[in-house]
Amino acid sequence: MLNYNIKGTEVQVSDELRAYVERALAHAEKFLAGDSSAHVDVELEYSPLHDPSFAEASKDKGGKYRAEFTVSASGAIYRAEAWGSTLHEAIDLTIAELGQELRRTKDKRRHFLRRGALKVKEFVRGFRNRF
Repeated sequence: MLNYNIKGTEVQVSDELRAYVERALAHAEKFLAGDSSAHVDVELEYSPLHDPSFAEASKDKGGKYRAEFTVSASGAIYRAEAWGSTLHEAIDLTIAELGQELRRTKDKRRHFLRRGALKVKEFVRGFRNRF
């Protein structure tokens, strides 16, 4: 299980909300498997002054609830933030965004590993053909 901290700003962090965040983090945990140094900071906020109509104009989701996840793992920092009309919606949107970012990084790492292995294989084949 990931190490995590949950901070609520103008929001009471209940046991139900903590369990919901844990279930959501299980989705991101599969990308961080094997990294014991991974840590997640979760910030949940209710902002009654947030204007959803202005947020939609700036290509941000409207709503009064904000969820922010910051993951630090293997020296890298991944961050995702989203607004929603309910706290659960904001958490779901944020986890989807965080999952995309982690997946993109995992795919890049896998691509470079396979590409590097191909170059080594071609080098060995060329070296073997010389004799």
